[in-house]
Amino acid sequence: MKREVAAIAIATALLTIPAAVPASAMECVAYAKAITKINLRGDAWKWWDSASGEYSRGHKPHMGAVMVFDRTKHMRHGHVAVVVDLISNREVLVDQANWAAGKKNKGKVSTAVSVVDVSENNDWSKVRVRWKDSPDYGRDNPVRGFIYSTPESRG
Repeated sequence: MKREVAAIAIATALLTIPAAVPASAMECVAYAKAITKINLRGDAWKWWDSASGEYSRGHKPHMGAVMVFDRTKHMRHGHVAVVVDLISNREVLVDQANWAAGKKNKGKVSTAVSVVDVSENNDWSKVRVRWKDSPDYGRDNPVRGFIYSTPESRG
């Protein structure tokens, strides 16, 4: 029952994405907002600080959490992806938009993409993302942490 309700909520959220932003040109932040209860603004890398005082944050992946990638020379705006499955303590699957390289792939939504923790301390501070339709993983990417859809505790 809970899965059915979650599926309906996600489908409803996707239907409310503005028509001016077709799914073929979806930015990662718009996609993450559409499929989670997390409502933040600004570039992806800014979400970590923006979530402070609003949402719980941490350094362990949870289902439905938003993984916040820091900005780099390759990702000037950072990146966000939504955790949809926990495979192991060092691998998750994410749904995301606007990750694939090349103009023909710009803005495309990718689902069930493998992300592995390659940090030395097993703390999810550095990850690699699997290339679509390939067994290969890309470069190391710094991660600021995970934003959970629960409000931050005020205690």
